[in-house]
Amino acid sequence: MSATVTTARRKKTIVDSEVQGGILRKIALHWVALFFCNTLALMIWLRLFEQPEAGWSEAFQECWTRFLPFFIVTMTLIPAFIWDTLKLTNRFAGPISRLRQALRDAGEGRPVGPLKFRTSDYWAEMADDFNRLIRRIASQEAGARDDSGNGVDAEAAS
Repeated sequence: MSATVTTARRKKTIVDSEVQGGILRKIALHWVALFFCNTLALMIWLRLFEQPEAGWSEAFQECWTRFLPFFIVTMTLIPAFIWDTLKLTNRFAGPISRLRQALRDAGEGRPVGPLKFRTSDYWAEMADDFNRLIRRIASQEAGARDDSGNGVDAEAAS
């Protein structure tokens, strides 16, 4: 196991609203499309093969009557699937959010501690790579300070 992994629980449900919101909207849209297409397919099946003499409104009514339990179960599962998808997206949105903040801090010259991702998060290797980079930069900065403190011009030494 990597030294950059933690088991702390996530405090936020939505870490990156733009990314996670986009994914959740897409999942919800797919479920609505699936629900609509299944309803249409069932209604066409009833109309063409089981009740060819019935009109479309009768086929629609029969479809709702016969398949109501299926529709209820489908609609009930949508929030569970969306919640599970949200938890899954936290596994990559959380690490990227922490990396983005650490990069922002480093870019503005603020001290950056080691980056740690949760055990269940994706991309733990990215934290290792980032931490290696930060250590190298800190080492170079310390070397430059030592050179300037000894009366050696860091640029002239290059």
